[in-house]
Amino acid sequence: MELSQRQMQKKAAIYGLAFGVVSLVIGIAALYLIADTKSMVVVIGSPILLSFVLPVILAVYFCLNLRKQVGGYWTFREATSGIFVLFISAYLIYSLGNYVFAHAIDPNINKAVKENIVNVTERFASKQDIPTEQIDEKIEEMREQLAEEQTQTTGKIFQSVVYAIIIIFVGSLIFAAIFKKDPPVFAETDEY
Repeated sequence: MELSQRQMQKKAAIYGLAFGVVSLVIGIAALYLIADTKSMVVVIGSPILLSFVLPVILAVYFCLNLRKQVGGYWTFREATSGIFVLFISAYLIYSLGNYVFAHAIDPNINKAVKENIVNVTERFASKQDIPTEQIDEKIEEMREQLAEEQTQTTGKIFQSVVYAIIIIFVGSLIFAAIFKKDPPVFAETDEY
């Protein structure tokens, strides 16, 4: 079943909503995992796995399903358009859901995550026979960086949204280049 460009973008938005919800659930689970862990491996590995590897796998899955929905073939332009709508709608759902969760449902989770990261890092560094002065200096730097992240101005928020849109567009171009599939040049037709 082939879809028009408009129908494909609507389908991409629906897939993006699903992608955003799944990413949000994974992100919230990752917050609680990091907030409660005592392992440096989990502190380092879970963001890589849950914030990069798993979303890339989900993106591949949704891109392949979207391509299948449009008949199995789409040009680079069609792929870019559909994938951009997919990614931007997923980003909006994830960001809004994350904001609501962090400000209305569990406002202390981000602070707990950051404090636990500092504590786990401090314990790990002390086990590595690093001098106490160096540990204290690095921990103080981490605390200062975390304090700076707490202050969100409208300018910083706007800047991060603009950067996110640019990154999403570049990601869409990359995924479109990978997943485009032009129709065969000599396709059989019923017309003679």
